[in-house]
Amino acid sequence: MPAPFPAWITRDALLIIAARALHTFSQGLLAVMLAVYLREQLGLAVFLVGLFFSLGFASTAAFSFLSTFVSERVGRRTLMVSYSLITLAGGVLLAVTANPAALLASAFLGSFNGAAGNVGPTQSLEQAAVAGVVTPARRTELFALYRVSAAVAGALGALAAGLPVALESFAGVSELASFRIVLWGLVGLRVVILLLFTLLSEQVEAERERREWVNPVRLPSSGRIFTLSGLFSLDQLAGAIIVRGLLALWFSERFGLDLASLGVLFFVAQIVGVASLWVAGKLANRIGLINTMSLAHLPSGLLLICIAFTPWPWLAVGLLLFRSLFDQIDVPARDSYIMSVVQPYERVAMGSIHIVGRSISGTIGPTLSTGVLQAIALSAPLVGSGLVKITYVLSLYFMFRNVKAPQEIRSAERGEG
Repeated sequence: MPAPFPAWITRDALLIIAARALHTFSQGLLAVMLAVYLREQLGLAVFLVGLFFSLGFASTAAFSFLSTFVSERVGRRTLMVSYSLITLAGGVLLAVTANPAALLASAFLGSFNGAAGNVGPTQSLEQAAVAGVVTPARRTELFALYRVSAAVAGALGALAAGLPVALESFAGVSELASFRIVLWGLVGLRVVILLLFTLLSEQVEAERERREWVNPVRLPSSGRIFTLSGLFSLDQLAGAIIVRGLLALWFSERFGLDLASLGVLFFVAQIVGVASLWVAGKLANRIGLINTMSLAHLPSGLLLICIAFTPWPWLAVGLLLFRSLFDQIDVPARDSYIMSVVQPYERVAMGSIHIVGRSISGTIGPTLSTGVLQAIALSAPLVGSGLVKITYVLSLYFMFRNVKAPQEIRSAERGEG
């Protein structure tokens, strides 16, 4: 009987992929549901909704910054388990409180940032672990699988955002109670994620003889780490200006879409994005990692600007779905690239500084966006996000188009031979 997975995909890789999929299912659901829950059920002011998401990004930045220094000393698995316990506490707090101050505390503890993607306190640790449990030749493919699994789960999570409506209709519970039942279900998922991390082996650690504190400024690749992280933070700022939670709110305010419709819309968008993630691994092998990260990603920003000026809901939906083909096509290539152009013991530092930069931008983005939304125009954040995205893509291409990953250089040398 054939094995369900290729032999090169290890047990540790499967555990991390499963944990990431569950995390992203939760994120996909919350990205659609959470802003509506906070605003319409709990009566939180729009600015406080933006601040809530900003604190979620700030949390990820704080945890990732800590990982940069202590991961190789404390251990990647230990940190993943510890962070999972903290975010579990944040999930419980979100499910039980309506107090604005307590909700903001839950945002920080639970890293609730309103984004539908993979951002979270354990992400840099997972990336470093995944990069070390596969051969370099298979690294981009494994990251593509990591992202595809997460994207499918995120799509299902977006579809599940209609659960409160279903519970209210068929179970006869109140609207507020239906939301809280779903939140308690997500607490259960965080318990499962915690258990998966406890099952990881020592193979997820770096060089086991290196048990020391890490100063990212003094690493051999520090210049490359900080330059790339600065560029990626610009990309994250573009995404955080209009995180999915705020994009859902935009469709609701602009075109009157209800929660069930938004769930279906973002489910389909996520499924479309899955196709691009799977293609991304193959595309990167053909045109190169940097070209996939930049040029293939360029339409994402252009289409977002088009959506902002669309007067008809059917056209806005169509453009959003078309944009989904390009929105995440850069992600597997980026994961593979940043883990390839540094030494193995520098991978957590690379991933963590990357996440810190992105999270700081994410902290600014939602608060900036809601302020602009109230002060200027409903669609202004979409235009701003698109312009920042285009700036990032072009900057990355012109700065790093000649910096190849080692496996790309070896592949080119074999081709010349």
